[in-house]
Amino acid sequence: MDICAGGTVSIGATSISFTNDHPEQCTITSCDMPGWPTTDPIIPGRQGSTPGTGTVQLSTPAAAGGPYTYTPGCCKKRTAPVIRVQ
Repeated sequence: MDICAGGTVSIGATSISFTNDHPEQCTITSCDMPGWPTTDPIIPGRQGSTPGTGTVQLSTPAAAGGPYTYTPGCCKKRTAPVIRVQ
């Protein structure tokens, strides 16, 4: 899922993979999704033409609900991206 755009995960997912196309690493804060880690995840930045990737492990499987908002520190959008579970 693009870190600045958000996206959809399946019910029962135990992790969420993010891509980061910015040159700097990106910290994800303020996520209200159940099971989100208590330590803010950091997604590595792009290396050359290859986007950075990182996986956030959930402490409980994703359940239907949301959308859940989060704040990626590297994105300039005014509206927070969301994670949808379906």
